[in-house]
Amino acid sequence: MLFEAFKKMREERPFSAAFLVTSGDLALPITWKQFTDDIDIVVHLIRTYAPGAKFGLLGENSYEWMVAHAACLFSGAVAIPVDINLTAVEIAERMRFTGAVALIHSSLHEDKAHEAGKMVPGLVVAGFGTIKTERFLDKLRGAFGLKDSVWQQDHLELDEDSTGEPQTSMIVFTSGTTSTPRGAELTVKALETFCEWAGACLPMKPGDRSLMLLPLHHIFGVCVTYLMLSKGVALGVCPDFRRIYDAFERFRVNYAFLVPALAEILGQKIQQKGKSAEAALGQPIDWILIGGAALPRRTYEHLTALGVKTVTGYGLTETCAAYSITPIDRDPHVGAQGHVSEARDVETKVSPEGELLIKGPCVMKGYYKQPEKTAQVIDVDGWYHTGDIGSIDADGYVWITGRKSRTIILSSGKKIAPEELEEKLLTLPGVREAVVSGEGETRDIKAEVYPSMSEEFVHKAIGELNLTLPVYKRIKTVVIRKEPFPRTTSGKIKV
Repeated sequence: MLFEAFKKMREERPFSAAFLVTSGDLALPITWKQFTDDIDIVVHLIRTYAPGAKFGLLGENSYEWMVAHAACLFSGAVAIPVDINLTAVEIAERMRFTGAVALIHSSLHEDKAHEAGKMVPGLVVAGFGTIKTERFLDKLRGAFGLKDSVWQQDHLELDEDSTGEPQTSMIVFTSGTTSTPRGAELTVKALETFCEWAGACLPMKPGDRSLMLLPLHHIFGVCVTYLMLSKGVALGVCPDFRRIYDAFERFRVNYAFLVPALAEILGQKIQQKGKSAEAALGQPIDWILIGGAALPRRTYEHLTALGVKTVTGYGLTETCAAYSITPIDRDPHVGAQGHVSEARDVETKVSPEGELLIKGPCVMKGYYKQPEKTAQVIDVDGWYHTGDIGSIDADGYVWITGRKSRTIILSSGKKIAPEELEEKLLTLPGVREAVVSGEGETRDIKAEVYPSMSEEFVHKAIGELNLTLPVYKRIKTVVIRKEPFPRTTSGKIKV
């Protein structure tokens, strides 16, 4: 599906923009012909010198990053996106663990990449987006024959490896908010399964504009980028999420995929500029899909008041971001995490213990080199256990009440989902961020809060909230933070 979609864009819209890059005050296009030509060259290099090898990709969001990643997918190699926030030691450990033959980096992370390379014997370290690389590729373009082009093929056979197992195309490490990151082995089919359901839910067409904004070392960013490219959407390259409003304005964005923290920033910026998104930006935002974490109700209401239609999605690295999405043309079911996937061969259900499960081609093959960890989450019938507690209603919408690993079990035996209380805290005026946990042997409820108002005001508001709660759910201890909680690079609070 993805290869065929790219090939179709190359043949039918060769001079349309696949990407938009900033040059001064201008947004300059990179055409589908150039994009697919560049993929072609790198595919040829991989097949010639390192067929089927593993490649680490280290860099901020960029056109060159996507060329390298797509070339890995379409050549039968394995792409390993690397978090730019890792230290050189951590990067070296990850390259050694996965058996990567090369670490491909942007010029911005050159020093860190070479430092990591010194720790891994035999690891090739090479840059993309540099003058040296461009000169090398230009020479190859002149010598590269049409008969060698990957685009001469009708389709690619990337479904199985030599053993008959699904072929690994990516090793994507989990964000690790509550546990040590693990490398999920994902396939092209998993990526296509996400694109199938998301494409059916969300209106997109060639010539529309959006952003390559979410970090590409996270599965959500990778999945939505391929989804939009497969639909012919021109992507404004935005390596700095702090410039989100400027990117919306510069690239004339029709819609976007965001995490809650970025949606909040966008809403605040729009409100500073005008009464609505259309008034502030000069054109409406058709819709925004929020994923990566639960969307606070107040953020939804704020964006709605600004004229921005907001829907939600839910998924995990291990499911290639696929589980549920809210279709634009259906009731949004505010508070739900979207409608369960209706992609081919995907099944979803809730276990007797209340855990959300999923099975199908979107599920990872397993954790790389960790069969015991894999067996803990994928049962003998192929169901992946998400670790999220929730329900699926009669309309097929997913409701998540908490994380299995975070459930607080009181000394009385009663169970509490901290996420439920966090959501209530976030509705209080003056509470910007909140994390709830169980404290001590009795597991009394503790709330750590980052406020925008005085401590006295916040304590009073929480006291009033307690009066509406059952006694066992009441917050006994309140800790006021002076700074925001640390977050992962995907915008999730580290708990």
